[in-house]
Amino acid sequence: MFRITEDIPTFIKRYPITTLMVGICTVLMIIITFMGGYNSKTILQLGAYDIQLVNEGQVWRLLTCAFGHMSYFHFFLNMPFILLFSRPLERILGSKKFFLSYIFMSVFATLMIHLFSGYPIPLAGSSGVGYGLLGMYIYLFLRHGNQFSSYDKRFVIMFTLLGFIMTFLIPGISIAGHIGGFVGGIILSPFVFKDCR
Repeated sequence: MFRITEDIPTFIKRYPITTLMVGICTVLMIIITFMGGYNSKTILQLGAYDIQLVNEGQVWRLLTCAFGHMSYFHFFLNMPFILLFSRPLERILGSKKFFLSYIFMSVFATLMIHLFSGYPIPLAGSSGVGYGLLGMYIYLFLRHGNQFSSYDKRFVIMFTLLGFIMTFLIPGISIAGHIGGFVGGIILSPFVFKDCR
């Protein structure tokens, strides 16, 4: 389910939204490199979340922050996460519905940060939506567990548990963003999967 077997042209054709989302993040990483690297100024210029700016009306940052990152390490940590877990869901939902789901979870995760954390520094990253994807898998396993292999279920559950352990143990991680994304994925799932078989 999670193994990538396609060549690049086939991958792009089968998973256009996954390709688009990873592509946007990659382009922003390249741009920020030419701007001098990752720092508060450059990530803000490229759409990072900032509580004061959002309160002043720049609500688009609730979405755009999901495509930037805080460092090269952060970028290279999140991109395999998105690549791994997006593809099967895009295949199940179809590209249009998956695109809308991705946008919803991106905004929902950041909104939870805005409402419940008051994160003091500019923030960017796609891990909120990544946890949203995990929430969608957990919903599917609870409702349609017999349609998935034991290996795939164990893999997602262990990845989710490990992810939340890291969330609470590593300083500086947005707990509200990860929990918010996860909850957003679960909340969204009954609506987007109701017609899927």
